[in-house]
Amino acid sequence: MLIAYFVIMADKNYQNDAACWKQLREGNTSALEYLYDTYIDRLFHAALKMTDNRELAKDALQEIFIEIWHYRASIGNVNHSYSYLLKVLKSIILKKVKRKGFTNELYINEQAPDETQNIEELIMSSERLTEQKSRLNMALAQLTARQKQVVRLRFFEGLTYEQIAVKLSMNYQSVNNLAFRAMLNLRKQLR
Repeated sequence: MLIAYFVIMADKNYQNDAACWKQLREGNTSALEYLYDTYIDRLFHAALKMTDNRELAKDALQEIFIEIWHYRASIGNVNHSYSYLLKVLKSIILKKVKRKGFTNELYINEQAPDETQNIEELIMSSERLTEQKSRLNMALAQLTARQKQVVRLRFFEGLTYEQIAVKLSMNYQSVNNLAFRAMLNLRKQLR
């Protein structure tokens, strides 16, 4: 497996991120090893901020480095490795969540963790996210079954109102009305 190869410590240090990525594009495996060894811990911490599913986080981390190696020739200039890797991580987690339907696995706040935040701020932020998630779930529970169905199809599965109408054998205007009422109810509940 490709990842097992990266466990070996990279013996090469790069003067800057751009030099490392240039070597990677040229097929130098030590550049990939360097990126893995340098950023894996921070990326794992970031992944756990995006999802509480450790297995999903681990899978996404492996996929980052597999994708980077696979698409190395098409990667442009990268000056900030961590930011770039974090974007790739977010993309992979979102794809996995959408593909497998892990809607409860993704945290509401998908912003990158700020490394300058202290522990107290991180704990408070995590508590706020948990509270928001709980309030949203309670508000969703107050919707009618049909409203929940429309909200799920529209916002969790990404279907258009036309597609929802076809799927539920309803007319377009009825779907719009249900969605509108559902959003009004959610706003009222979340105030």
